[in-house]
Amino acid sequence: MTNDFDARLAEVLNAATENIRRTVAANLIPAPKVVLPTPLLEGLSKAVAPLQPALERLDAMMPENWQGQHLAYTDMVRLMLEGVPLAWVPPADVIRQLLAADDVRSRAKVLNDSRTEILASCSKALASVTDTRFAAQRALLEECVQMIEGDMFSGAQALAANVWDTFVRGLAFANPAWLTDKGWWPGYAKIKQSVPTVDVDEDATIGQFRRAAVFLPFAQTLEEFRRQHPVPEGFNRHATAHAAGSVQYTAANAVVALMLAVSVLREIDDQGYSVQLHA
Repeated sequence: MTNDFDARLAEVLNAATENIRRTVAANLIPAPKVVLPTPLLEGLSKAVAPLQPALERLDAMMPENWQGQHLAYTDMVRLMLEGVPLAWVPPADVIRQLLAADDVRSRAKVLNDSRTEILASCSKALASVTDTRFAAQRALLEECVQMIEGDMFSGAQALAANVWDTFVRGLAFANPAWLTDKGWWPGYAKIKQSVPTVDVDEDATIGQFRRAAVFLPFAQTLEEFRRQHPVPEGFNRHATAHAAGSVQYTAANAVVALMLAVSVLREIDDQGYSVQLHA
């Protein structure tokens, strides 16, 4: 787990979650189904009731599309590590469909079939961005939404990938620990090691999970492929830039690229991360 990304956010989230971590652990680790006698169940309900305000505050600290949804966080980690963004977008109903899909191609079908709902959630997330520093990038992503609506998938994928890359570099140059000792760009392999993450089986606090969630897709997205290897079918920054063609450029990958960029922008705006963008 990377601990030097944003100390302020870490303090706020971990303080709010550490004392109730065990109570909400079922959200991360599925528990076996147990049928309890009614009197015992009523007694447990009364015992847990005082924790309800804290749980509600915790829920309110999650990305908006997760709030009140009781999503399977462990399964979401696996999916995000495959490169599918789930923080802030898409809607919870689409997340459930993606989690229920059997494989990568089934999930691509969900993305295609749910395109209207996903684009609506992206537009909503972009409309919530208030930091004027990101006005240009927000406008470019709004253009990506319009391009996908008009079936201009390749252009949307390329543009969204570039906007996402702009945010990655802006985050890196605002966080010296991500850079070389001389303050230079370290390469994408170092970036993969620097961004916050959490393992699917790690006994993480909710705060750690929340802090890492938007960055979990980075590992797959930043994976490099060599010329002797097949072009990856899922969205990949390297392939989008250097292997333009029918394998990498697809409608589903355009949607993923857009979700990835919107997710990062919405997170940056919501949490006030330090970002250094070119004027």
